[in-house]
Amino acid sequence: MTVKGLISAFTQQEDLNFLLTNRIPRAALTRFMGWFSKVENPLVRDASIACWKLFSDLDLSEAKKTEFKSLHDCFTRELKPGLRPAVADPAIIASPSDAIIGAHGRIEDTQLFQVKGAPYSLLDLLGDPALVEQHKNGRFVTLRLTSSMYHRFHAPYDLA
Repeated sequence: MTVKGLISAFTQQEDLNFLLTNRIPRAALTRFMGWFSKVENPLVRDASIACWKLFSDLDLSEAKKTEFKSLHDCFTRELKPGLRPAVADPAIIASPSDAIIGAHGRIEDTQLFQVKGAPYSLLDLLGDPALVEQHKNGRFVTLRLTSSMYHRFHAPYDLA
């Protein structure tokens, strides 16, 4: 498959994922999946992971473990030691997780535009007027994780 074909297939998969996850009662589904993912039954686990692989590009080759107790155990998997090392260069902005850049740009006064051009205020996002003043007219980036991405967040211990 060509690079263009891969990008097209990924985009179609993301469109379907977005449609399914944004047209159903999200809170109820989230609670159900939270419960269901923790079921420690080999049949449920194996069927769930197989279904997940069928509908996503789930790659477990970087996982520290090869066997999981549940879907949740797989979802919150650790990576093999040495993967995703922190970059010490302060000129480089590093993501705390695997992610896709969903939106980025300039903050216009205290408003920024993200998903589908919807405006968000810095106060809504940060909740602290002092932080709003500090970041007014700055820049933003929105990171989005897909269901198959590694879901642990990492940050340098000094947060620098």
